[in-house]
Amino acid sequence: MSWLLWCVLIAVAVEIIIQYCIMRAAYPVLFAPMPDRFNLIGTLAQLPENDDQIQIRDVTFPTSDGLTLHGFIATPTADRPKGVILFCHPFKSTGRIALFQCQGLLEAGFAVFSFDFRNHGESDTDPRYQSIHWLSHYELNDARSAIEFLRAQPELSQLPLGLLGMSRGAGTALAVAAKSSDIQFVACEGAFLNEELFLDHAIRWGERFLPRLFIQIVPTWEVIRAFRIMIWYSQRRQGCRYINLKPRVKDLKNRNLLFFTGEKDQSVVPRMTQLIVKRIPDAHITVCSLPGAIHNAGRFTQLEKFDSTLIDFFSQMVENNSPVKELEFSEPMPGPAGTPLPSKRSA
Repeated sequence: MSWLLWCVLIAVAVEIIIQYCIMRAAYPVLFAPMPDRFNLIGTLAQLPENDDQIQIRDVTFPTSDGLTLHGFIATPTADRPKGVILFCHPFKSTGRIALFQCQGLLEAGFAVFSFDFRNHGESDTDPRYQSIHWLSHYELNDARSAIEFLRAQPELSQLPLGLLGMSRGAGTALAVAAKSSDIQFVACEGAFLNEELFLDHAIRWGERFLPRLFIQIVPTWEVIRAFRIMIWYSQRRQGCRYINLKPRVKDLKNRNLLFFTGEKDQSVVPRMTQLIVKRIPDAHITVCSLPGAIHNAGRFTQLEKFDSTLIDFFSQMVENNSPVKELEFSEPMPGPAGTPLPSKRSA
């Protein structure tokens, strides 16, 4: 066997070892379903279910692929709502937390429409899909179905519409708004781009499993290649197509965007917001840093600052309100006869 062949074999072996080490360390953390990874803390016991100032109406609506989603519409009882906010909850939570997250908005005169994504809360379970904390095309389908239902409600259809999302729900809000120029106001907490978040965690957490020297000498492109292999595998395992937010955010130009970042967020570090912001041209962007806040706990930690910033932001939507048009999206929603899902494979 020639020396050139030996060199090739050694290079292939080294590549396989590097990819195996990266994936062995990263996959269980970043792609396996982990129920408590992105959960809220301390808010579910504080929902104002019996507030006389708020009227709550439970609703159901269909998705384009035949599921039934459950949600509610909360409106102030005193006056006609100034606008309506669609709330997109994070992974392993339910839409009910909007009664806590949006309490300030409700008291300020806004209506709130929130719902449970598929496989969450009271909404239908999709047997094809095992949801995790990465954004998929199913969450976009659910959110767009929610907007279509909202626009069919006579008392709300002519109100200005804003979106508010947390973590995976933040990605949902940004991705949906990017495909509809009529959605001009989006607020987010804990938003992230998949590849950048993976790289950040691979570097910070890789040292728990691998020697520091190994982390330092492995090229970034090796980590990205491992990430893309894991994306390919995880999509087939979970029965979905993950959404790459990076190329979509450029379509948010000329929008009004608010990003909340928790200074102590170790799941989605504040730098992740900057990586999104620099990709959006000509947008009106506000970044609100919340001292002491961890992931998804911005309002729980900094209630007054969170509420005042959110109210000021969406009040601009009311001031700039123009006649509401029928929302149109620049890409079709998948339906029952849509593109087949990737086939599942066992782990």
